[in-house]
Amino acid sequence: MTSAQVSEPEPRSRGLLWIVVLLVLAGAGVLWGASALTWADQQFDTPLGSTMTSGGTGAQLRPELGPMALASLAAVAAVLATGGLLRRLMGLLVVLAGALLGWRGYQTLTGGWFDYVREHAPAGGTPVSEVSTQPAGPLLMLLGALLLVAAGALTVLRAGRMPAMGAKYSAPGTAKERPSHDSDRQLWNELDAGRDPTAEDDR
Repeated sequence: MTSAQVSEPEPRSRGLLWIVVLLVLAGAGVLWGASALTWADQQFDTPLGSTMTSGGTGAQLRPELGPMALASLAAVAAVLATGGLLRRLMGLLVVLAGALLGWRGYQTLTGGWFDYVREHAPAGGTPVSEVSTQPAGPLLMLLGALLLVAAGALTVLRAGRMPAMGAKYSAPGTAKERPSHDSDRQLWNELDAGRDPTAEDDR
């Protein structure tokens, strides 16, 4: 009896799919916000006697932030449209992208922004302050990376439980309507021929 039992497939969960979608969308939004923030700045005295501030935003220090935010939006569409192995491969790409962003954010927190500020100092300028760092930007980058890793890992591990959007519009659904349509046509053909279509059913 036990050998004949067949394990039932895991039930599909639309809520699980939307959790992944929301995680990716949140990650994209956080990365976009991180790219707009100022991460570091420093004041310089110029040869003309004025004081200038040299700084860098997330988009300048980490140019990949904007493109990765847009790529995350494209990943949402891909996760919704695919299923099975393709969906797992897409989840793996999201994990790798998140891991790369996390590593780049860690590099920035450990001093990667100082070189940018010094390289973009005004010509002939003399620094009058230390580099002022704003950790909110890199921390948002790390948060966005973490959200992408979580979404990608969930996709890889639970892709089989996520329904494919638009599956209810596939060809099998339309095929189910054809038998009823054909039977109606056969009924009219029998009537046109002068035969009672219910005669065989009464026998």
